[in-house]
Formats: sequence, C-alpha cells, structure tokens
Amino acid sequence: LRSMSTCACTSAVSVRKVKSATRFWTIWKISMMSWMRPVSSLSPLKTCPLPRNTNYLSTVPALVFFRNKDPLIYTGDLNDEDEVLTWLTDEETLEIPGKIEEVNIKMLEKILAENEHIVVFFYHDEDKKSLKIINELENIDDECEEKDINFVKTSDDDVDKEYDLEQLPALVFYRHKFRTIYSGDLMNEDEILEWVLQQHESKPEVIESVDRKTLQVLVNEIEHLAVLFYDDDCETCPKILEKLETIDDDTDKHHIQFVKANDEKLAHEIGIFSFPALVYYETGVPIMYDGNLKNEKRILQWLVDHKNNKIPKPKRPKQKEVPEYIERDDRIDKSRPKQSKLKPIPKLQSTKTTTTTTTTKPSKSAKPEPPKKTKESKAQKPQPSFKPLKKPEIQKADPAKPKADLRKSEEEGDLMNELDVMDWITDQTTDESIEEVDRDELFELIDSKDFLAVVFYLEEDENSPKVLRHIELIDDEAAEYGITLVKCSDRLMAKKYGFRNPPGVTYFRKGKAINYDGDIDDEEELLDWLTNPHNMEMTDHIEKVNRKMFHKIRQASDYLAVFFYSEDCKQCPRVLAEIEHIDDEADGAGINFVKIDDKQMAKELGVYALPGIVFFKLSSKDPVIYAGDLNNEDEILNWLMTQKNPGGDVIEDLDGSKLLALIEDSSALAVYFYADNCEQCSSVLESLENIDDDCDRHGIMFVKTDDFSIAEHYGITDYPVLVYFEDNIPNVFEGSLDEEEEVLQWLITQKTEDRIELITRVMLEDMVEETQYLAVYFYKYQPPSYCRSFCSAENMRKRKEMTRAGASDKINCNICDQILEGLEVIDDELDVFGIHMVKIQDPQLAKRYSIKTFPALVYFRNGNPLLYEGDLQSEQSVLEWLIDDDNRELADEIEEVNERMLDRLMEQSPLLCVFYYDEDCQECEDILEELEMIDGEVDLYGIDFVKVASLNAAHKYGVTTIPSLVYYRKQIPMLYDGDLHDHQRVMNWLTSQDVFEIKNEIEEVNRKMLNKLLDENEFLAVYFFEEDHAESDAVLEKLELIDGETDNLDIPMVKMGDPRYARKWGVTKLPAIVYFRKRFPSIYRGDMYDEQDVLEWLRKNRFRQPELNILMYGCIATALGFVVYTAFLLQCFKPTPPPPVQHPKQN
Repeated sequence: LRSMSTCACTSAVSVRKVKSATRFWTIWKISMMSWMRPVSSLSPLKTCPLPRNTNYLSTVPALVFFRNKDPLIYTGDLNDEDEVLTWLTDEETLEIPGKIEEVNIKMLEKILAENEHIVVFFYHDEDKKSLKIINELENIDDECEEKDINFVKTSDDDVDKEYDLEQLPALVFYRHKFRTIYSGDLMNEDEILEWVLQQHESKPEVIESVDRKTLQVLVNEIEHLAVLFYDDDCETCPKILEKLETIDDDTDKHHIQFVKANDEKLAHEIGIFSFPALVYYETGVPIMYDGNLKNEKRILQWLVDHKNNKIPKPKRPKQKEVPEYIERDDRIDKSRPKQSKLKPIPKLQSTKTTTTTTTTKPSKSAKPEPPKKTKESKAQKPQPSFKPLKKPEIQKADPAKPKADLRKSEEEGDLMNELDVMDWITDQTTDESIEEVDRDELFELIDSKDFLAVVFYLEEDENSPKVLRHIELIDDEAAEYGITLVKCSDRLMAKKYGFRNPPGVTYFRKGKAINYDGDIDDEEELLDWLTNPHNMEMTDHIEKVNRKMFHKIRQASDYLAVFFYSEDCKQCPRVLAEIEHIDDEADGAGINFVKIDDKQMAKELGVYALPGIVFFKLSSKDPVIYAGDLNNEDEILNWLMTQKNPGGDVIEDLDGSKLLALIEDSSALAVYFYADNCEQCSSVLESLENIDDDCDRHGIMFVKTDDFSIAEHYGITDYPVLVYFEDNIPNVFEGSLDEEEEVLQWLITQKTEDRIELITRVMLEDMVEETQYLAVYFYKYQPPSYCRSFCSAENMRKRKEMTRAGASDKINCNICDQILEGLEVIDDELDVFGIHMVKIQDPQLAKRYSIKTFPALVYFRNGNPLLYEGDLQSEQSVLEWLIDDDNRELADEIEEVNERMLDRLMEQSPLLCVFYYDEDCQECEDILEELEMIDGEVDLYGIDFVKVASLNAAHKYGVTTIPSLVYYRKQIPMLYDGDLHDHQRVMNWLTSQDVFEIKNEIEEVNRKMLNKLLDENEFLAVYFFEEDHAESDAVLEKLELIDGETDNLDIPMVKMGDPRYARKWGVTKLPAIVYFRKRFPSIYRGDMYDEQDVLEWLRKNRFRQPELNILMYGCIATALGFVVYTAFLLQCFKPTPPPPVQHPKQN
C-alpha cells in the first residue's frame, strides 16, 4: 500500500497493536471508483493506481482483509455490520497459512470459550528466544490442526499476570478451559507434538484441576460450583479426593460443577487456612462446608440441599462477630490469622467479568457457553465476604422490638404430632429470609416505619431468587441502622411505585418514596445507598437516628448537632418543637441536625440531664455541650454558628510579631499575602475561603496578611501570593490562585509529601546563611506579556481567558520540569544526609553564580557555591555528587561560617576549632595560609576547623583580640597563646593531651588520636563501647567516677565507639576496658560495674612494671654469666695439642 502514489486510505479497525511489519491485520477503506476511470480525469486525492501484479476488484464498495499482506475479499452483505464483525473475527478468516495466529487477550478468551482443545504459546515479543521457539512450533501447527487442535500465540502486556503464569515463555494446553502447562524443552518440536497429542487423546481427570484464572471465570459463569481446596503437604487430601471422585458424576446429574484447586496462596486470599476445604458457590456466593470431608454421601446431600434451597443461606456477618473454627483431624492448619471470613475470588489484573443467564452446569464434554451480551447487562461485581455456615441457633425475640415487627407465621399441620410441631418451630426460628408482606401490611408499614425498604419482585421471574438471596445478606445490617427490609410480590404495588418490570427496591422515609437505580445484584452498593445520610434525610423535620446511623453521619459530616431526648421526658417535646424552627437555617449553614433517643449514649458524651444538645466538628475529637437556654431557638442557632466558626472570619487575619511567631512555631501553615487596593486579591480571597475548612481537616492552618514588611522579608513584591511554611521553611505556590481545588490539592501534597520548595531571592539569601548544606535548582520561565499583579481589569480578562484555555501564566521549560520530577525522587535521601534542596526562578540571581544556561544546580556548603556540571537528567548521578565527601568539604580551605552556623556547630560538634579574623586584616590572611596547611590533618583527629569573620560572633563568645584561635571542647573554650604563624606548633597544641583532656570526663577519641596517645603515653586505658547501648552507658557512668584517680596514677583514660577497631586488640564483646603498657594490651576480665575493682586492677598493672624489669635484668645477667663462665672453662681446660710428627726425610 505504501507504493501507491496517491491513495485515499483510512485505517478503520485495528485488531491489535502493530508489533512488527510482518504480523498485523488492518482494514483499509479505499476509494475504488478511481480504479474504474482514467487517471487523468481524476483529482490527485482520488487517484489510487494499483501496484503491479494486483488483481482488480470487479465491484465497489468492497471490503478487503489483509493478513501479512495476503488479501482476502469479503463476499457477504456489507450492510450487515454484525455479519462483517463475525467474519473479521472468525478463526478461518484470521488464520494465516503456515503461521501460528497472533491473538490478543480478548480474542483468546473468545477462542477458549468456543473451542474444545486449544494450545496457547505465551511469550514476550522482545524475547529473541521466544522468536526461535515460534519458528519451531510453526513446524507442528499443521499436525495440530489435523487433530482439530487450534494453535495460537499471544504477547500482550501483563499476559503472564492475566493468566497466572509464573514465567514466560510458556506453552499451555486447554481442554474446556482447563489448562495443563508444558514443562519440557520448548525447542524440541517433536517432544512438544507428542505431548500435545497425548493431552488431546488422554481422558480428563474425574475432578478437574483449575488455576486462579479459570476458577474466577467459573465462579462468575457457573451458577452451582463446588471447589475443593487442597495442599500438597496434606496427607489426608489424596484419600479425600479419591472419595469425592466417586460423587463427581452424581454432582453432574444435579448440574453442580465439581473442581479442585491446589493454590495455597489463593486459598489464603479468600480466607481458607485449613486443608482440605470444600466451598460451594451459588451465583458467586461462597458457603463453607464444615462437616466431615471423608463422608462423601453426606457431602453430596449437602450440595444437593443447597442447590434446591433446602438449607437457609448464610447471613452477612456482623462486624463484631468472630467466626468460630472447627478443628478437625482430617485437615491441616496453615498459619491461620485472626480473620477467617470467606472472601470472593480475587480479581487478576485487567480481568473483566460479565453476568450470565446460564442456570445449568455444562457437561464434561460440552463447552462453557459465553455470557450473552445485552444492553441492560452490567458487570458482575465481586461478592462480599461470608461467614461459614453454622448449625442453626434458636434466636430469642427482642422485647424492645415493636410488635409490628413480630408477625405470625401460619402453617397448616397436625398439632397432635409433636415432631411436626418441633420441626415447624425450628424452621421458623432459623428462617433468615426477608419478611413477605401483602398490600395491606405494606400500607401499614409505610405509615408506621420511619425507614422502610421494599423489594418488589415477581414469583415467576427466574432471576428473583438470585436477587432475593443477595438482598437477604444485608437484612440484619440494615436493621442495625433502623431500616426495616421487606419484600412484596404484588405487581400492582410495584407498578404504582414505578417498577413495571420488577425486581426493584423502593425506599420509604416517613412515607416519602425514592427508587433505587443502581445494581440490584450488588448488595454492598444497595446497603450504602440505604444508609447514605443524604437518602435518609427528610428536610421538613429533624431526623431520628440510632447509634450506628449516628456514627456513619458523624464520619460524613463536617459539622453535626445532636439533640438527645427521651420518650419519658416531659420537657423534650417542647424543646424539640423550638429546635425544629432552626433546622433549615442550620442546614443552610452546613450543619446537620439529628435527634437520638439513647440515654446511655448521652451519658457517654457527658450529657446527664435530658434534653441536651451536643455539637461535633470533624476537625475536633472532643464534642461541645450546649449550656444555654434550650427554649431560646435564636440563642441555640447563634451558639451553633459560633461553634462552626469561632473566629468569626473564615481566614484569620494576622500581622507583625504574631504572624512571625506563628510561622516559627507551626509545622503546616498557609499564608495568603494580599493588598488592600488589589481587586483580584478580594476575588481570590473569596475562593480560598471555600477551602479553609478542608485545610483544617488536613491539619493545615490558613491565615492571611497585608503586612508589607513581612512580605518584603520573604522577597514578595507582587500580590496576591500564597506561601506554605513547614517548620519555618517557605514554599511559594506558582499555580492559579483562582482555582481553589488546585490550591487545596497543592497544600495537601505539601503536607503529606516532602516536596522541593519554591523560594524567592530573599528567602534564598537567608537560607544560604542559615543552612550548612543547601542545593538550589535554578530553572527559567518566560513571563507572560502582562504583569503578574492582578490589579488591572485588562490583566484580569487576559488571565481568565488563559485559564479557560487551560494555559498557565508562566511558560515553563519542559526539560526543567522533567529534571525537577527526577530531583523529587532523591529529595528524601538528601534529607538523610542533611542536604536541603530548594528551587528558584530568578535568572538575574543565577548570573551571580555564573549560570548561563538553564536548568542548573548550585551546591552551597556553608555559603560557598559549587556548580554541578554533570547530567541533571540522571538523578542518581546528582545524588552521588551531592553526598560525595570531596564536594561536601571545601578543598584546601578552612570552611567559612556565619554567626548562625557557628551557634549550630557549637551545639553539635564536641571538638571545634574556630579562627576569628577580620577580612581587612593582612596578618589574618598570612595566618590563614599557614592554618590551611593543617586543615586536612586536623580533620583526621575529629576536630572541626572553621573560620568566622564576624566581630559580633567574636564578642558573643568572649574573644577580644583579632586574630584569635580558640579550641572548644564540648563548648569549653581554650585560647591558643602561641605563634599562629607556625602551623606545626598549632597542630601539636591542638592534638596535645593537655589540651585534649577535659577534667572529670572521659574523652572520646578516634583512631588517629588513639594512635597518637599510644605513642606519647607509656600507660593508657581505653574504654571501648557501642553507640546507643544501655549497658555501655551505664558502665561509662561508673568509670567517670574514677577518671580523676586514674590521672593521679598517670594513666590517661579515653573512650572509643569503634567496634571494628576494638577487634584489632582482641576485644570480642563490648563494652570492654583495655590497658596499654607501651602498646602492649591487657583486657580487663572483671566486673565493669565495680569501678573500685577496675581502679585496683589498673593500679596493679601500673606498678607491676618495675618488678618485672628487675627480674628480667637479673635473669639476663645470670644467663650471660653462665655463658661467660662456660666459655672460660672451655678455654682453661682445653688439652695441649700433640707436637707434629716429623717427616722421615727431615731426620
């Protein structure tokens, strides 16, 4: 088609998304009349010459279906769209000769529903191995078709989750929707063909095994379904399965489908924790069998009785009920949690379920019929959780229940037969169905009941039993809300209240009727509709509610007033009549008004004398009791209005020191800055007042101010502006203030999530001074052609037009927004490292930091900027750069701090060296050059080295001369009085023991300092401990009592919280005390809580050294004397050698 020069072609239908050029189907609508006339007589848009070797169509219009470029002409009626759709989706049409058909999930579901045997290959389209496997499988496609086995493939997204497959690729054989997964080599086509033919020819199991997907489909489509959940670890499961297979054919005769599921995770999700377990599903409603699973005949009878409605259906469990568990020797327990209610089968992702009208179970050989689609059909929703069926319990009548509720049940029988009478009484007490009423009884209930729900149905309608079973599940819970639920089969009454084709539900509130128009099969939705305060409301008087209904209204109402009264109270009717006069005014102010006849509840809330009025506010936990005149309706109304808005103004106006103190103390504060002469400010304020209460509910305090001095303090010059403060950190709103919902969502996001704050230039200057590590993201926007200040009518008109068009008054850089989203990801991690990140839109300020292109990131370390030159789109690279130690510290330079930072360092740093200097002092610069030579070495000893050029800071800490070097050990100062130009002498002074030691306290050292102390001291005691360890802290308190005495023994004592370094000296358990004598360690083995014992041990080690030296020298002297004496003896008693023998010739 691409080779056509001019062709009017339109893609009409796409069966699935295009995944490659060789496998897709698309229907093209082509103007064919151009093929019937000369090309020269046509306009360019209608000229569609055919490619070479293409057959001409004899008639037009025509429909051509291309499958991998192979055309197929439709010969049916083009006017019948249903026939066209059937032809397009037919398997013969979709089939491509020599290829395995590619289908999507929807087509696969259709194929599985219509075919008996299907082989499906699930794979990822980007997997190269899968493509090789497909080439192998296409070699056996024809053999499978000869055996009437359809072969398809699918690679839709999340298909593995949809069909509950552990991994892809996977080959699955389906027989009547029941699957078997191939576990062999997918590259061996002969082995696969043999396996497929074996599956095709083998007989199905007596009880089919199903997976999660198949079970969900069966629950939705089969009206009567029995499922046995079993586990591989269960020893009794095989025996029970063998027994149950003997009744499988019998269940088929009663149209009950019987399957089994070996999915422990699925069983746990629906509330089953003991195996094996039998669950019966009737129209999706689960019922648990709690009998003996070894008695197959009793199970069969139980299933048949349930199908024939001979056993009452279970009621919805009350919230406070705790299901009882039946411990059985034929079941194993799988870590059962507290809840055990049966839940619906959990839906898989993207799974769609539809209702079905099938009432009989398909046979083993038959295929499950797909659900019929009708315009009125709705998606079937998951069924609620249910309590396992228990033995019937005789329910006692409630004496407080009105007599109108207790209706007689008439039954003809033999009163002389006591067994029949007993059975009849038991049936009446266990009957949990909805009460049936006739026409006269219905009129009586409408007149006498405040809240009455009537289910109109037809007895001859086959769907009525199903509808009634669902509604019966909420009967008891509706009664808890004071709603009487009855059913009526009178067609004329149903027609009178608007139901020409029952079933339907009508809700009467004091005789006023409204009809339910939701899904009548969804009992949860129906119960929510019945108990909705809006539906229960009757505007002509104050509604009467019970305790349960009160709690629901309480949760749904921002403001609620409750009138407590009693039937035996003589004053209550008169007061109630007065309050009825202000009901409409209270409702207009957004205050719901109800009345409750409950003395016990009134006492619980502090109302001990009736009548009484209590006011509830959603943002407040504690209610307020009215203490005024109950007969004065105006006073009551004013009191209610005051309670709703104590400040009298929706948004409180603050300025000056009060506002600054509030910003300092509040953890979540929204401040609206406005100007009196700004027209737009007033209209925006009216919009923001609509969300003030919503902010209160989310814990966000909302105030307004026209204090220009405070605005200027935060760099605000244009109005109106909204600033959110969290722990004194500002964040400016940059959206449209006219959209209050957008503002509310932004405030909630700021409160609930840690976002990067937008700040102004003045705010940045303050934060640079106050924050030690600050990352600033500079990004640019193009201002609109009109001023952001909304004071002129023309600007207001332009802004409204842009808002309607969905545009913003700021045109942001797209790449800036994308990078900002990535930086939001690492914002929380930066907080862990003490790095605060903000954003700013100020191109002029950016030039100060040599920023020429946007966006850009600047890192301030104690006010010193560092520009990031890497890839801002890689947030991980940004994170690594920010937390890198080399970037956090200034290279070859002592860090500059201001007065505020110095105060914070004084509190946080135990060892701090501060150089006080003056920027105009030449001598100070020379000294700084010397001191910066030891900055890195000082840091190794755990000493923070900073400089400050603030005379106020020097005077604050008692420094009178400049320059000066002061060493603070836990805020205890020591002034250096030596030569500041000699950096080595300064280094020796900082690390000397005299300077390092703090009296009456054991000093903490790092590895570098400990090695220095070991070199300088002959005797040293080291206490190794763990951080945040209770025992270590307790021992430390004891040891500090003897620190002075160890100094008297010339044994310095230090502490070290480094477990890894302690192991170097043989310490395996902390805390521990190690005594060093000329670097030779000795570990204390006694009681460290006994400080006197520790001191005595140190004293013995201290004075044992001379004795050892004398003994050692004596031994050495003795040994040397023995060696010398031996040598002397050998030399003295050495025999004289014989004279040499003369040679005969010498004679």
